[in-house]
Amino acid sequence: MVHLPQFILSLLSLTYGPWAESTLSPVIGQKELAAPLLSEHQNITKSIAIVGAGSAGLAILKTLLDLPEEVRCTWHIVLYEQRRDVGGVWLADPAEPHPPALPETPLYPLLHTNTPHPTMTYPGFTFRPNTPLFPSWEYLQRYHVDFAEHLNLTSYIRLNHTVVAAGWHGNATSGKWEIEVTRSDRPSPGSEHEFFDHLIVGNGHNHYPRIPHWDGEEHWLENTPMGKPKREILHSIFYREPERYANRTVLIVGGGASGRDAALQVGSLTTTYQSLHEGSAPPEGANVTVLPPILRFISDSVVFTDGSSISSIDSLILATGYQSLVPFLSRIPSNSNLRSPALVTDAQTQANSTTARSLTTNTRYIFPLYEDIFSLSPQLPPTALSFVGLPVLIANCPSDIAQSLFITHAIVDPSILPSRTKMLQALVRREESRRTQGFDPYYVGHKMIGGDHEAQDYQDKLVHYLKERGKLPNDGKPYVEEWRRTGRRDSRLLARAWARVEKEGAQEKWLDGVETEEQWADLMKRLTVWQEEWETPDTVLLQP
Repeated sequence: MVHLPQFILSLLSLTYGPWAESTLSPVIGQKELAAPLLSEHQNITKSIAIVGAGSAGLAILKTLLDLPEEVRCTWHIVLYEQRRDVGGVWLADPAEPHPPALPETPLYPLLHTNTPHPTMTYPGFTFRPNTPLFPSWEYLQRYHVDFAEHLNLTSYIRLNHTVVAAGWHGNATSGKWEIEVTRSDRPSPGSEHEFFDHLIVGNGHNHYPRIPHWDGEEHWLENTPMGKPKREILHSIFYREPERYANRTVLIVGGGASGRDAALQVGSLTTTYQSLHEGSAPPEGANVTVLPPILRFISDSVVFTDGSSISSIDSLILATGYQSLVPFLSRIPSNSNLRSPALVTDAQTQANSTTARSLTTNTRYIFPLYEDIFSLSPQLPPTALSFVGLPVLIANCPSDIAQSLFITHAIVDPSILPSRTKMLQALVRREESRRTQGFDPYYVGHKMIGGDHEAQDYQDKLVHYLKERGKLPNDGKPYVEEWRRTGRRDSRLLARAWARVEKEGAQEKWLDGVETEEQWADLMKRLTVWQEEWETPDTVLLQP
């Protein structure tokens, strides 16, 4: 008999990466897209639908399949992915964006990671040898394909399958999900309907842009001065090439990741302003002029909260984030007898986690959820609906595995979860903690406002909870290794170090022989020492 906790921990401790002998293709083979079929003589005892084949969906699929065969041999597991391959946000859109139609991804050609990739990996599964420490998006896409193929996940993944609606037939103790799916891989009329015990949402949160509006913006857009480029206001989801803005005066609104990249890229080509809230700063090296938040528009100018105005602006890039929406949960499957959606979408809702009669999103926050994972809707059993990858400002792959371990063990044994009442009390305490820190939990949503420290402690807590209950061996070690914590903490120093390595053309020397997690961790340690010895108080200010 297989001992379940030891079995799963042994899988997590493996270090994959025999890339020298790899012949993996960049795209999952279409012939492998049907989930393995159970024998007609086998009864399905549990059925699980996963939505999304980005880092979250692949993490939960891998973790479920890590269960011993004797545990899951009669389970039916399917992952639906609406696009042509795995990788989520890292899979490039083959078409140019045409606003207002939303592109498949916000990915832009110059996108690189802003943290060293060893800190971003699934535990035990490294990037291929010779991957730059701060890689471009192509490496991230290939990493997810490698993960799916190397761990034999592909036969469970249905590409080109879009979940358009999902509804719960049942009550707070039992029931089934009805999943409505359309296909883009072949012409077929109508949609398909399937039924599942558990629904796991892992489709990311960079799909639906949050677009603010100001008084006078339409009038401003309609009054482009003669001889000037046509005025525009576009969200960063449409941003691709900085050269497009070469002959424009640009205002970037917001200081998130896309705003920082746009500031660095566009600011080097043309006159660029960045509108930021007090306390925020542009990225180091950005050639931008900082302005306060926008107040309003008039026909010839953008007016700011300090009373200043600028008339020369041609283009606004809105780096203003994304909405917390899951449209398929807010739609009822066609031809079903259901009357209400599983997720209520209401930007103006006055409900909170204790008063909501169903799972709700105010477009910033999905509630009530236990640990940002399990739905506490009074209409569902806690393990019927779960989410992977909702936390923001966190290293996705390791966090996704921690959440997936929690979900997997709860599906195997729901008794490990506290009662719904206790889970709701824990959620309310967490929301109140946010308030005492000066944040509205219904505004900041799923952001890890405490930075890497909070994000890493969150992952440790999930895994420790399982260890305390005997679901994983209690080895006395935190889930997030010290080298990951250190690597995230030293990201900016490592970025300067890697820029110096690239400038010197020394990438091959530094990356030689680096394959395992231990070797990547050692590389970051050596680079940190090397850069710290080079940077003196006088020269650090001269670094780009």
